Amino acid sequence: MAAGKWHNTYDRNNFPGGDTSSWPIQRGFDQFYGFLAPETSYFQPDNMMEGNQPANVLRYPPGYFAPDDYTSRAIDWLAQHKTCAPDKPFFLYLAFQTPHGPLHAKPQDLARYKGRYDAGWDALRRKRFDRQHSAGLTEANAGFAPRNPGVPAWADLPPDDQALFARYMEIYGALIDNADQNIGRLVAFLSASGQLDNTVIMLTSDNGANAVAGPAGVMNLVGRRVGAVENMALNQRLLHEGKVGGEDTYICYPTGWTQVSNTPYRFFKRTPMAGGIRVPLVVHWPAGIADRGALRRQWVHVTDILPTLLSFTGASLPADFKGYRTRALDGRSFADLCNDAAAPAKRDRQYYELQGNRAYISGTWKIVSLQSPDKAIDMHNWMLFDLAQDPAEIHDLAATYPDLVARLIEEFDAEAGANYVYPIDVRDERRNNQMPPYELDRVLLPRDFYRLGQSIPAVVISPLVADRSYVLSAHFDWQPGNEGIIFALGDRFCGLALFVEDDALHCIYQQWHNPKTLTPIPLSAGAQIFTFDYRATGARKGNATVSLNDTVQLEGVDLSPTLVRIPSCGMSIGVSRRLAVSERYEHRGAFEYGGQIARIRIEPGAIAPDSLVEPSEEAYQARLRAAAGASPAH
Repeated sequence: MAAGKWHNTYDRNNFPGGDTSSWPIQRGFDQFYGFLAPETSYFQPDNMMEGNQPANVLRYPPGYFAPDDYTSRAIDWLAQHKTCAPDKPFFLYLAFQTPHGPLHAKPQDLARYKGRYDAGWDALRRKRFDRQHSAGLTEANAGFAPRNPGVPAWADLPPDDQALFARYMEIYGALIDNADQNIGRLVAFLSASGQLDNTVIMLTSDNGANAVAGPAGVMNLVGRRVGAVENMALNQRLLHEGKVGGEDTYICYPTGWTQVSNTPYRFFKRTPMAGGIRVPLVVHWPAGIADRGALRRQWVHVTDILPTLLSFTGASLPADFKGYRTRALDGRSFADLCNDAAAPAKRDRQYYELQGNRAYISGTWKIVSLQSPDKAIDMHNWMLFDLAQDPAEIHDLAATYPDLVARLIEEFDAEAGANYVYPIDVRDERRNNQMPPYELDRVLLPRDFYRLGQSIPAVVISPLVADRSYVLSAHFDWQPGNEGIIFALGDRFCGLALFVEDDALHCIYQQWHNPKTLTPIPLSAGAQIFTFDYRATGARKGNATVSLNDTVQLEGVDLSPTLVRIPSCGMSIGVSRRLAVSERYEHRGAFEYGGQIARIRIEPGAIAPDSLVEPSEEAYQARLRAAAGASPAH
C-alpha cells in the first residue's frame, strides 16, 4: 500500500495515456492513493490518483487537508487488511508531502504557533543547538556554524519583515504538528488492532530543509519560478488580512529558517553538504528491538533501509521482476545496530550528485563541489572536510591537503562512472520547464479537449502555451439564462478563464493578485466560437486578439507576462475544479456551465524569441556537447 506523494515519475509521464511503468501500481504496490508530482496544494490537491485512475473529485470540501486524507485512507486499508487477511504481512509506504512547499496550515494548528518564532532565527538556532547537545543528539564536537551565505542577522531586519518571516515559520511548525497528529492516528490504530508491537515503523525525511525561497522567503513560489519579483507590500497586506498560509498563497520560508531546521549543519536541500543530506531516522519495533530509546551514531544510508527490512522479515530479493533480472542491492543491513550499540558501521564511503553538486565521503574525509545553475559547471572547485574533527563542515581544508583531494576526486569519478552520474546537468527548475526536442513533435500538435472526463493535466497543457504563440478556440452554445465556466486553464497563481455571466462572455488573464480582466462581450443566442489568438513577442511579453464568431472584439491587448509553467490544476472544461482561477467567480463554487460545449481547441504556434522555456535544437545540442566535454573520461 502506498499513500501520499509519489515523485518517482517524470512529470511528462503523469497523464492518462502516458508511460505508466514508473507509477506505483506498476512498481509493485497493490493500492495507491495520492499524487504523482513534486508538490501540490494541501487544501485543493491536484494530480490525485486512485490506483491508475485520476481521483474523481470536483472540489474538496471546507476543512479538507491532504495529509489527513492520506492517513485516513491508509488506516482504512490497514483495517480491511486486518479483517480480511490477518495472517498476511503488509507494507505501507505513507509519504506525507509535509513540509514540502507550498507551506499551508490548518487554522486551528496555526493558532497554536502564534508568537512561537518571534525571537528570530539567530536566537532560536542557538537555542536548538544547545538543546541538541544537551540531549546528545549531535556530535559533541559539532561546532556552531556561521550563517549560511546571504542570510541576514535577524536583528537587522525591519519589524515588518520580522513579523512576516516569523509567520512563515509558524506555518512550517503548524504543518509539522499536523504530521505528528497523523502519525499518532496511525500508531493509535495499530495499537488498538493489536499490531503495534510487531510492526516495524521507520520515520525519516527525504532531504534537508529547502532554501528555494532565498533570504526573504516567497509568498508565491509559482510566480517566482517564472521570474516574478516579490511584492513585499502585497505580502504585508496578506499578512494583515490573515491570508498567509491559506490556499491562495504558495509559501516557502526564508533561508534563515532553513538553517534553523538543519541545525547544526550548513547549507540545505539540493546540496550534498550535511544540511542537505543528513536527516533523522527513527526505527520502532517493540517485538524486535530491546534497546528502546537509544541513539546510534553509526553511518546509515538510505539504500540500507531495504536490506534492513529484508533482514528483519526474513524476506529475500527476488532474482527477477517482470521478466527483468534485478540488480544487486547497493545498501547493507543495519539490523544488528538496532540491538547492539557497539556493532561496527557497515559502510565507510559513498558518492553524491544532484544538479551538478557533488560529494564523496571516504572514511572520515569528505569532498564537496557546489555549483551555480546560472554558470557553466566548474569541475575543480572542491572543498575538503575532516568529519571526525568537524562534523558540521565549517572548516575547508582543501588548500592544506591537495593530494588527498586529488585522490578522493579519483575515487568519486570511479563511483560516478559506475553509477551513471555522467554527463552532469547543472540546471535547476528549468529542467521541469523544458522537453527534449525529440519529444516535442508528438506534444506540439493541435489538441481538442472535451467537457466529459476529468481535468486535462498541466503536463499536457503547458507545452502548448508556455512562452509561445497559440490560438485557443472555444466552441459552445449559448441561450439566455445559461451561465458558468466555459474553460478554466491553470489556477489562482497563473491561468486563463472564460465564463458566462449576466448574458456576457468574460475572459480573465490571471497572474495571482494582478489579473487582467478583458472587456465583457455581449452574447446573442445560438452557436458561439470564441477565439483567443495569443502572440508571444519575446522577453516574456505577449498580446492577444479576441474574436467572437469571426468578429474581432479586442485587438492586440497586452497580456504580459506570458504563461510559462501551468500550475498542477491543468484545464477544466465546463466547470471550476478545485482552486478557482479567479476570485471573481470563486463564490459560485463549481460554477458549471448550463449550456452545451462542443470542444476547446488549442493550436500551438512558434516559441517566443530567445525563450528559456524550450531550447532551440542548436542550444540543446550545445548543452549536450558541454555536458559531454565536462568529463572526457566518461
